[in-house]
Amino acid sequence: MDKKPSFLWALAVGLVFPVLQVLIYLVRFGGLNPEAPLTDYLLFFLGGVLAGAGLIYFLRRSQTPGTFRAVIIAFVISVPFAMFGMVVGGLMGVVGVLLLGVSPSVFITGVGYLLGRAFSKK
Repeated sequence: MDKKPSFLWALAVGLVFPVLQVLIYLVRFGGLNPEAPLTDYLLFFLGGVLAGAGLIYFLRRSQTPGTFRAVIIAFVISVPFAMFGMVVGGLMGVVGVLLLGVSPSVFITGVGYLLGRAFSKK
């Protein structure tokens, strides 16, 4: 693939994670959390940016359209795991949010890349 996505797209992916956190809270509790500190949203954004950077890294390495699609599909599959890891990791603080949120996303996206590379045709 000739066109490589810019790492600036990781910022756009990072914006999705705080929005998902708000939506999950809204669905679960029926309202917004007015007592949530801004740092919670900032940590979810930072975790999303790191997961997005992993996504962009694997997209840039993709040489065939099949691998590119496999990376996208793997990332979409990884988002619920990353959100769960971020919520549970919140109990452990900053390290928990970043470690438990980013690692499943990057790992699953990497597996998607490897599977896409193994099964795609040039």
